Amino acid sequence: MFLLIMGPPGSGKGTQAKVLARKYQIPHISSGDIFRQAMEIDDVLGKELQLAINKGQLVPDELTNKIVERRLLQEDCQKGFILDGYPRTIAQADALGLLLERLGCGLNKVINLDVDSNVIIGRLSKRLLCKHCGASFNLITNPPRNEGVCDTCKSSLSVREDDNDKTVVDRINVYEEKTKPLIEYYNKKKILCNIKGDVDVVEATKAILACLER
Repeated sequence: MFLLIMGPPGSGKGTQAKVLARKYQIPHISSGDIFRQAMEIDDVLGKELQLAINKGQLVPDELTNKIVERRLLQEDCQKGFILDGYPRTIAQADALGLLLERLGCGLNKVINLDVDSNVIIGRLSKRLLCKHCGASFNLITNPPRNEGVCDTCKSSLSVREDDNDKTVVDRINVYEEKTKPLIEYYNKKKILCNIKGDVDVVEATKAILACLER
């Protein structure tokens, strides 16, 4: 199963991607995770990425595409994967399409989590992050089992630094401009699943699975 999950910041992409990865036994490939991994590798791509981030620059599409390509060429991706956070632009989507064509596969479905911006702002103000393992929780939709403690590694949870109202609005605006056009892009390819994302995690998962199994 080759999947892509997309949606605005705070829509629950990471949470649903983890659920689907477990169900279908495929790797969950988060752009944030592979960027962090790339910077830990002392090679040309990692150094270019670190330089761009240190300068406060947006990571160029060409560099992003190369980092994603390196990950998708790994053996665990041969039978499927779920992409989370990539592609973010039409140019990246075109590059992904060409890469998958070379690999002899293609996306089975693109899951779009549709959530109103006012819901997102309220949701992100309740989000908690584990800085140790990267797990994400939400006090409303996906609370940790024990208050302030990560379910996975038992480390302390904290509020993400970029989850303040102004930064969230800026991130939503970038999504609207750069990433939202991908909805129509994949709709034209007839592989889009539009899922109502302003519901609880279990209900959203059921809707996603129903779409994937049709």
